[in-house]
Amino acid sequence: MSLAGGKKGAKNMARAAVKTKTVTEEALPSGVKLVDKSETPLDEGSIRLLIEGWEIKRQMDELKARLDAINGRLIEAHGTGCALVVSGLCRASLVERESVRIEDAERLKGVLGFRFTDLVRTEVIYKPEQKLIEMAVNADEPLAPSIRQCLTVGKSHSVTWRAEK
Repeated sequence: MSLAGGKKGAKNMARAAVKTKTVTEEALPSGVKLVDKSETPLDEGSIRLLIEGWEIKRQMDELKARLDAINGRLIEAHGTGCALVVSGLCRASLVERESVRIEDAERLKGVLGFRFTDLVRTEVIYKPEQKLIEMAVNADEPLAPSIRQCLTVGKSHSVTWRAEK
């Protein structure tokens, strides 16, 4: 049991064990295999695997929510741009990522004219080249205010967990 999970984590694991035990000891619910509009009954083994898989999925969702909360608390306490290490056990790298997205490509085409093709990489979505980002933040660039109206800056935080040697 982890230190973060405490009594609550133990109770959840005990509840999960009781639920799983109850389902396997009681009569199994029925199950069907759907292919197009055709239904065929599932065998007991497949039903048990589905129940076990569903329980694991539910536990993983709960664990992910707990890990997300822990990650948030670590970032709140330590900020980003650092690594936290428990010697011989683990390392958590706390980082912040920033992205710039083009919100209004047509408007930006009008602002940039013929320069649009060399300042914007065109894919399914529009992604600004570094030069365009530099133009948007350059106080001496006359198009900067109009360019900024066409861009959105987003930030994200993440924690990457690794075993520590």
